Amino acid sequence: MRLEIIVIIVLAVLLAAACIALIVLAKKRRAEKRRSEENASFAEDVKIKGGVRYSEDGAVERDGQANITFQKGDAVLARGETYTAERGGKLLPGTYTVLAVSENVQSFKLRVGGLVRTYAHGDTLVLADGEEVCAVSCAVILR
Repeated sequence: MRLEIIVIIVLAVLLAAACIALIVLAKKRRAEKRRSEENASFAEDVKIKGGVRYSEDGAVERDGQANITFQKGDAVLARGETYTAERGGKLLPGTYTVLAVSENVQSFKLRVGGLVRTYAHGDTLVLADGEEVCAVSCAVILR
């Protein structure tokens, strides 16, 4: 065989070995990440992906009653206090369902990113990393 063919074969074998090593490392990393997320202490209906929170339970009502019971993994926004969504913080960036704490309140105001907007019980709120949120009119649960 000629020298060029031998060099090409050696390079192909090295490239194949590097690809296999990358696949093995990616699978190990994915398994470690999945294991750490499974051990996290969040509610069953919350999924953490890349440090961002996603709510899987969109139920605003259960059995005809308003679903405002505080659950593990929910965030309660006290009226007049400003909270910041941060990765690794108490309030994670991501998608939330906003719920009024009181059954009698149908709509309420939240200040998100400096702007005040009216939300209804069960609306969706998306918080970016570093974004501030404040309950203006009443206390609110973020699920």
